[in-house]
Amino acid sequence: MAATITFNPEQKDAFKAIKKFLEHPSANVFVLQGYAGTGKTFLMQQVAKWLKESEREFCLLAATGRAATVLKGKTGFSAKTVHGELYNFSGMAGMEESGSKDAPMSSTGQLSLQFSIRQTDEEPRLYIVDESSMLSGVASKGDGLMDFGSGILLNDLFEVAGKNKIIFVGDPCQLPPIGQTFSPALDTKWLNEQDKIAVSVKLNKIERTDSGNDILKLAGAIRAMYDEGVFELYPKLPASNLNNVKIHTSDRELLNAYFEKYKTTGATETLAIARTNLKVYEINRFMRRKLMGDANLPIQIGEVLLVTQNNYKVPLTNGDFVKVCYLGEVTKRAGLSFQKVKVRTFLSDTEFEMLLSLDAIKSLKGTLSEDQTRDLMIDFSHRMREQDIAYNSAEFKAAMMADEYYNCLKATFGYAVTCHKAQGGEWNNVYLFLDNDKNGMFSMPASSLCKWWYTAVTRARQELNLVKHWWVV
Repeated sequence: MAATITFNPEQKDAFKAIKKFLEHPSANVFVLQGYAGTGKTFLMQQVAKWLKESEREFCLLAATGRAATVLKGKTGFSAKTVHGELYNFSGMAGMEESGSKDAPMSSTGQLSLQFSIRQTDEEPRLYIVDESSMLSGVASKGDGLMDFGSGILLNDLFEVAGKNKIIFVGDPCQLPPIGQTFSPALDTKWLNEQDKIAVSVKLNKIERTDSGNDILKLAGAIRAMYDEGVFELYPKLPASNLNNVKIHTSDRELLNAYFEKYKTTGATETLAIARTNLKVYEINRFMRRKLMGDANLPIQIGEVLLVTQNNYKVPLTNGDFVKVCYLGEVTKRAGLSFQKVKVRTFLSDTEFEMLLSLDAIKSLKGTLSEDQTRDLMIDFSHRMREQDIAYNSAEFKAAMMADEYYNCLKATFGYAVTCHKAQGGEWNNVYLFLDNDKNGMFSMPASSLCKWWYTAVTRARQELNLVKHWWVV
C-alpha cells in the first residue's frame, strides 16, 4: 500500500508513528492533531486500509451522526457515533412499578431514561475516533431526561475500550465540548492525568488547497492569533480583500444574498451559521417567509429540517439534515401534537416514516421541554400498565424503543444552524452571521472567539460570506 500512496513528509511520519504506537507495549492513546486541510481524514483512510489488509480489528467512530456519515463516505468503511457504540438502553428510572395513574413517579420525582455502558471489550481491536475535539471529559446532564453511563463520555469510552488502544483525531483549534475550555481528548497532559500513556503527532502542512481560494488562508490567520496566545481585548477578523470571501454591507444584504444562493444551490451546498439559537430562529423564519410566503405556515413538503435529538427507532442523530417528502395526519398524545411525515436524509438518501413533534419544531431549540418529555414518558408507562406489561421488563424496554410517540422526530427548521451544530460538516457556501451584542461576541474571551471564528470559517469550501462590521478588517 505504501508504494501506491503519496504522503507528504508529515503524513508519512505520522503513519509510521501510528504503526509504532500499535506495537508499543504500554502506550494506549494516540492523538492525531491537524488543522483544516492537513489531510487527517486521508491519513485515517490509509490507516484503515492498512488495518484491513493486516487483518486487524478496528472500529471507526465520530462525535456526531453527521460526522460519522461523512467519515464513512470519505474512508469507505462503516462508522458510527461514540454514543451508539458505548450505550445500550437499560430502562426507565424514577417511575413507581405500581400505583395510580395520577402518581406514576417515584418519591424522588426524578424521571429519566437510563442508557448503560456496554461490557468492556474482551477481543482486541483499535478504536479510531474522528472529530475528537467535541468529546467531553466532564459530567454532563443527559439530553432530554436521558442519562448515559457515568455521564462523562470519555471515561465511558475508556471503560469500554478496556485494554484496547484508541486513536483520537481532531483539530485543536475547533470548538471544545460545551462546558469546557479545551478539548480533553486532544490534550496529552489531561490524558496522562487519566492514567493514559499518550503519544501525540500534529499535522501542520495544508494539503487541501484550491488555487486562489483564501478561505484556508483566513483560517490560518485566525489559528495564528490563537496559537500566539497574546490577544487584543477584542481581536479582529482579517477577512477583507480575500479570494472566495465575500463581504456584505449589512445583515439584511447578507440574508438576501443567502436566500438567492440557497434558491439556486439548495441545502446540501449552502448554509447559514449564527452564534445563538435566537439568531438561528430569526434566520429560519426569514427563509420560510421568503420561500413559503409566510413564516407561520405549518410545515410544508420540501422543507429542510435539522434533527436535534438522537432517535432510537430509526438511525437519525443530532445534527442530521433531512428533507420532508410526505405529510400525513396530525394526532395528539399527552397534550402534545404530532404529524406523520416521511423524511429523506441528505447524506445517505435514506427515507424514514415517523411522527414529527410539532411542539419541538415550534420551540427555540427544536426540542421538547423537560416537562413535555416527562409527560411522554408517563403516558407511555400508563399504556404499558394498561396492557399488563411489567415496568422495566424486557417487553417494556423493547416497546419503549419502538414507541412512535416517545421516539418521535425532534427537529427544527434547517436553513440556519449554530456553529456547534455545524461542526463536523462542510458546505460549498457558508453565510456567517456575526453579532455586535455586548452579551454576545463582546463577552467572549479572545481565545474562545478565535475558536468560534475558526470553526465557522472552516465549514466553507468554496465561498464564505459575512458582513463588514466592527469585527472585520
